[in-house]
Amino acid sequence: MPRFTRMSPGESASQKIDRALTEGVGGLQFTAQSPPGIGRLIRIPFYHQVATNGYAALGVPSTFAQVAAAIQPVNPGIASVIEPMIIVGPPAAIGATNIAQLQTPQISWALLRIVGFECNVMYPVVPATDAMDLAFSDLQIGGGANLFVHENFGPAGIYLMGQDSFAGLRDYPILQSPNTATVNIQGVGAVNSAPLTFSANLVCEILQDDNYGAHVPGPYARSGAMVRKGGSFV
Repeated sequence: MPRFTRMSPGESASQKIDRALTEGVGGLQFTAQSPPGIGRLIRIPFYHQVATNGYAALGVPSTFAQVAAAIQPVNPGIASVIEPMIIVGPPAAIGATNIAQLQTPQISWALLRIVGFECNVMYPVVPATDAMDLAFSDLQIGGGANLFVHENFGPAGIYLMGQDSFAGLRDYPILQSPNTATVNIQGVGAVNSAPLTFSANLVCEILQDDNYGAHVPGPYARSGAMVRKGGSFV
Protein backbone atom coordinates (compact mmCIF):
# COMPACT_ATOMS: atom_id res chain seq x y z
CA MET A 1 0.00 0.00 0.00
CA PRO A 2 1.47 3.40 -0.90
CA ARG A 3 2.35 5.70 1.97
CA PHE A 4 1.00 9.25 1.82
CA THR A 5 2.89 12.03 3.56
CA ARG A 6 0.87 14.49 5.62
CA MET A 7 1.28 18.06 4.35
CA SER A 8 0.60 20.98 6.68
CA PRO A 9 -0.24 24.46 5.38
CA GLY A 10 2.37 27.12 5.94
CA GLU A 11 5.37 24.78 5.74
CA SER A 12 8.31 25.59 3.53
CA ALA A 13 9.45 23.09 0.91
CA SER A 14 12.52 22.13 2.97
CA GLN A 15 10.35 21.52 6.07
CA LYS A 16 8.07 19.22 4.08
CA ILE A 17 11.05 17.27 2.74
CA ASP A 18 12.67 16.97 6.18
CA ARG A 19 9.45 15.71 7.74
CA ALA A 20 8.85 13.27 4.88
CA LEU A 21 12.31 11.78 5.36
CA THR A 22 11.68 11.22 9.08
CA GLU A 23 8.36 9.49 8.33
CA GLY A 24 9.94 6.67 6.41
CA VAL A 25 9.91 8.07 2.89
CA GLY A 26 13.42 7.61 1.59
CA GLY A 27 15.51 7.78 4.74
CA LEU A 28 16.80 10.22 7.35
CA GLN A 29 18.67 13.41 6.65
CA PHE A 30 20.38 15.95 8.92
CA THR A 31 21.51 19.45 8.04
CA ALA A 32 23.77 21.81 9.97
CA GLN A 33 24.95 25.36 9.42
CA SER A 34 28.69 25.97 9.45
CA PRO A 35 30.85 29.10 9.16
CA PRO A 36 31.76 29.96 5.56
CA GLY A 37 35.52 30.01 6.25
CA ILE A 38 38.18 32.61 7.04
CA GLY A 39 37.51 35.85 5.19
CA ARG A 40 34.48 34.45 3.34
CA LEU A 41 31.06 36.07 3.05
CA ILE A 42 31.89 38.99 5.30
CA ARG A 43 29.45 41.92 5.49
CA ILE A 44 30.23 45.62 5.06
CA PRO A 45 27.38 47.91 6.20
CA PHE A 46 26.08 50.78 4.12
CA TYR A 47 25.62 54.15 5.84
CA HIS A 48 23.41 57.14 5.10
CA GLN A 49 26.37 59.50 4.80
CA VAL A 50 24.67 62.35 2.93
CA ALA A 51 21.58 63.94 4.51
CA THR A 52 18.35 63.38 2.57
CA ASN A 53 14.87 64.63 3.50
CA GLY A 54 12.72 61.87 4.97
CA TYR A 55 15.63 59.68 6.14
CA ALA A 56 17.49 59.54 9.44
CA ALA A 57 20.12 57.39 11.09
CA LEU A 58 18.21 55.64 13.86
CA GLY A 59 20.88 55.88 16.56
CA VAL A 60 21.68 59.59 16.30
CA PRO A 61 20.73 60.98 19.76
CA SER A 62 19.69 64.41 18.49
CA THR A 63 16.94 62.88 16.33
CA PHE A 64 15.78 60.05 18.58
CA ALA A 65 12.61 61.85 19.68
CA GLN A 66 11.89 62.92 16.12
CA VAL A 67 12.35 59.39 14.82
CA ALA A 68 10.23 57.90 17.62
CA ALA A 69 7.37 60.26 16.79
CA ALA A 70 7.54 59.64 13.00
CA ILE A 71 9.59 61.14 10.21
CA GLN A 72 7.68 63.21 7.71
CA PRO A 73 8.94 63.99 4.17
CA VAL A 74 9.57 67.65 5.10
CA ASN A 75 11.92 66.78 7.95
CA PRO A 76 15.61 67.39 7.24
CA GLY A 77 17.59 64.21 6.76
CA ILE A 78 20.08 63.07 9.37
CA ALA A 79 23.32 61.53 8.10
CA SER A 80 25.73 59.24 9.95
CA VAL A 81 28.98 57.42 9.15
CA ILE A 82 28.72 55.10 12.18
CA GLU A 83 25.03 54.14 12.50
CA PRO A 84 23.92 51.53 9.92
CA MET A 85 20.25 51.40 10.96
CA ILE A 86 18.20 53.85 8.89
CA ILE A 87 14.58 54.91 9.15
CA VAL A 88 12.56 56.26 6.22
CA GLY A 89 9.33 58.21 6.59
CA PRO A 90 6.24 58.13 4.35
CA PRO A 91 6.15 59.91 0.98
CA ALA A 92 4.41 63.24 0.49
CA ALA A 93 1.76 61.47 -1.62
CA ILE A 94 0.92 57.87 -2.50
CA GLY A 95 4.00 56.60 -4.31
CA ALA A 96 7.71 56.92 -3.60
CA THR A 97 9.89 58.95 -1.26
CA ASN A 98 12.96 60.95 -2.12
CA ILE A 99 15.87 58.90 -3.43
CA ALA A 100 18.72 58.55 -0.93
CA GLN A 101 22.18 57.17 -1.58
CA LEU A 102 23.91 54.82 0.84
CA GLN A 103 27.68 54.29 0.91
CA THR A 104 30.13 51.82 2.42
CA PRO A 105 33.21 53.06 4.30
CA GLN A 106 36.69 52.81 2.80
CA ILE A 107 38.34 49.49 3.67
CA SER A 108 42.04 50.42 3.63
CA TRP A 109 43.33 47.24 5.27
CA ALA A 110 42.12 44.63 2.79
CA LEU A 111 41.54 43.71 -0.84
CA LEU A 112 38.03 42.37 -1.30
CA ARG A 113 35.88 40.82 -4.00
CA ILE A 114 32.19 41.68 -3.98
CA VAL A 115 29.96 38.59 -4.19
CA GLY A 116 26.54 39.81 -3.08
CA PHE A 117 24.19 42.43 -1.68
CA GLU A 118 21.59 42.01 1.06
CA CYS A 119 19.21 44.07 3.17
CA ASN A 120 17.35 43.69 6.43
CA VAL A 121 13.92 45.34 6.65
CA MET A 122 11.97 45.50 9.92
CA TYR A 123 8.44 45.01 8.62
CA PRO A 124 5.48 45.30 11.03
CA VAL A 125 4.43 42.00 12.62
CA VAL A 126 0.92 42.51 11.22
CA PRO A 127 1.39 44.60 8.07
CA ALA A 128 -1.27 47.23 7.49
CA THR A 129 -2.79 47.88 4.10
CA ASP A 130 -0.74 51.08 3.86
CA ALA A 131 2.55 49.55 5.05
CA MET A 132 5.69 50.85 3.40
CA ASP A 133 8.23 48.87 1.44
CA LEU A 134 11.68 49.54 -0.02
CA ALA A 135 13.35 49.41 -3.41
CA PHE A 136 17.02 49.51 -4.44
CA SER A 137 18.83 50.58 -7.62
CA ASP A 138 22.29 51.37 -9.03
CA LEU A 139 24.71 49.33 -6.96
CA GLN A 140 28.06 50.75 -8.08
CA ILE A 141 31.74 50.52 -7.19
CA GLY A 142 33.68 53.76 -7.49
CA GLY A 143 31.13 55.22 -9.90
CA GLY A 144 31.35 52.22 -12.28
CA ALA A 145 28.61 50.29 -14.06
CA ASN A 146 25.45 49.19 -12.28
CA LEU A 147 25.89 45.72 -10.72
CA PHE A 148 22.14 45.06 -10.52
CA VAL A 149 20.57 43.46 -13.56
CA HIS A 150 17.60 45.86 -13.29
CA GLU A 151 18.23 49.40 -14.52
CA ASN A 152 15.47 50.95 -12.40
CA PHE A 153 14.43 50.21 -8.83
CA GLY A 154 13.96 46.60 -7.77
CA PRO A 155 12.00 45.40 -4.70
CA ALA A 156 13.90 44.82 -1.47
CA GLY A 157 12.43 41.31 -1.30
CA ILE A 158 14.99 40.14 -3.89
CA TYR A 159 17.85 40.95 -1.53
CA LEU A 160 16.41 40.17 1.91
CA MET A 161 18.66 38.47 4.46
CA GLY A 162 17.88 34.88 5.41
CA GLN A 163 17.12 33.58 1.93
CA ASP A 164 18.59 30.28 0.75
CA SER A 165 20.92 31.99 -1.71
CA PHE A 166 22.16 35.44 -2.63
CA ALA A 167 20.65 37.31 -5.55
CA GLY A 168 23.14 37.30 -8.40
CA LEU A 169 25.01 40.35 -9.66
CA ARG A 170 26.21 41.23 -13.15
CA ASP A 171 29.82 41.05 -11.98
CA TYR A 172 31.87 40.27 -8.86
CA PRO A 173 34.33 43.18 -9.00
CA ILE A 174 37.30 43.94 -6.76
CA LEU A 175 36.78 46.51 -4.01
CA GLN A 176 39.95 48.33 -3.01
CA SER A 177 40.43 51.59 -1.12
CA PRO A 178 39.84 54.44 -1.88
CA ASN A 179 36.88 53.04 -3.85
CA THR A 180 33.60 52.54 -2.04
CA ALA A 181 30.25 50.98 -2.94
CA THR A 182 27.08 53.05 -3.31
CA VAL A 183 23.43 52.08 -3.75
CA ASN A 184 20.24 54.10 -4.15
CA ILE A 185 17.24 53.50 -1.88
CA GLN A 186 13.63 54.60 -2.15
CA GLY A 187 10.64 54.07 0.16
CA VAL A 188 7.24 53.20 -1.34
CA GLY A 189 3.93 53.72 0.46
CA ALA A 190 1.10 56.08 1.33
CA VAL A 191 1.03 59.42 3.12
CA ASN A 192 -0.13 57.80 6.36
CA SER A 193 2.27 54.85 6.18
CA ALA A 194 4.30 54.08 9.29
CA PRO A 195 8.07 54.76 9.10
CA LEU A 196 10.19 51.76 8.14
CA THR A 197 13.58 50.81 9.59
CA PHE A 198 16.16 49.00 7.45
CA SER A 199 19.85 48.31 6.88
CA ALA A 200 21.88 47.15 3.88
CA ASN A 201 25.15 45.21 3.56
CA LEU A 202 27.70 44.49 0.88
CA VAL A 203 28.74 40.81 0.94
CA CYS A 204 32.44 40.28 0.16
CA GLU A 205 35.32 37.82 0.21
CA ILE A 206 38.66 38.96 1.64
CA LEU A 207 41.45 38.19 -0.85
CA GLN A 208 44.28 39.91 1.02
CA ASP A 209 44.32 41.18 4.60
CA ASP A 210 47.14 43.47 5.82
CA ASN A 211 47.04 41.88 9.27
CA TYR A 212 46.02 38.26 8.60
CA GLY A 213 47.55 37.65 5.18
CA ALA A 214 45.99 36.12 2.06
CA HIS A 215 42.88 33.96 2.36
CA VAL A 216 41.73 31.17 0.06
CA PRO A 217 38.45 32.51 -1.37
CA GLY A 218 35.41 30.40 -2.16
CA PRO A 219 35.24 28.78 -5.62
CA TYR A 220 32.80 31.41 -6.85
CA ALA A 221 35.27 34.22 -6.02
CA ARG A 222 38.49 32.75 -7.43
CA SER A 223 40.17 34.25 -10.47
CA GLY A 224 39.37 31.22 -12.65
CA ALA A 225 35.67 31.66 -11.99
CA MET A 226 35.85 35.22 -13.34
CA VAL A 227 37.01 34.24 -16.86
CA ARG A 228 35.06 35.86 -19.67
CA LYS A 229 35.53 36.51 -23.37
CA GLY A 230 34.36 40.09 -23.59
CA GLY A 231 31.85 42.66 -22.53
CA SER A 232 29.40 42.47 -25.44
CA PHE A 233 27.41 39.47 -26.61
CA VAL A 234 24.90 39.09 -29.44
